[in-house]
Amino acid sequence: MPLVLFVDDSETALASTRVVTAKMPIESKFYIKAQDALAEIQSGSLKPDLIITDLNMPVMNGFEFLKALRELDITKRTPVLMLTTETKDEVKQQGKALGLTGWIVKPFSAPQLKAAISRVLRLPA
Repeated sequence: MPLVLFVDDSETALASTRVVTAKMPIESKFYIKAQDALAEIQSGSLKPDLIITDLNMPVMNGFEFLKALRELDITKRTPVLMLTTETKDEVKQQGKALGLTGWIVKPFSAPQLKAAISRVLRLPA
């Protein structure tokens, strides 16, 4: 089963993603702090198939997290989706330049999130 990491400093956002993905054929792990997710990945105890992260977070924002992920062999090519309220084109371009796979705008719908995960992981419809 594919492993999907969700990183968001909002408990509400994580709860929403937990509910939406509960019946999907994926294993999920949830993190409030990007640095905690990064530390687990760096330790070698996690090999995610997809990472979905917020952009605006304290200490380590989504772009800093993405940059750190791209520097690791284990996550150099791991798909990363940004789940955020940010919609400016220049911000999206910055994400693309860092190797971002895609963008999901909050508030998201359940079908929208499921479709994005299924598309990236090539899950059966």
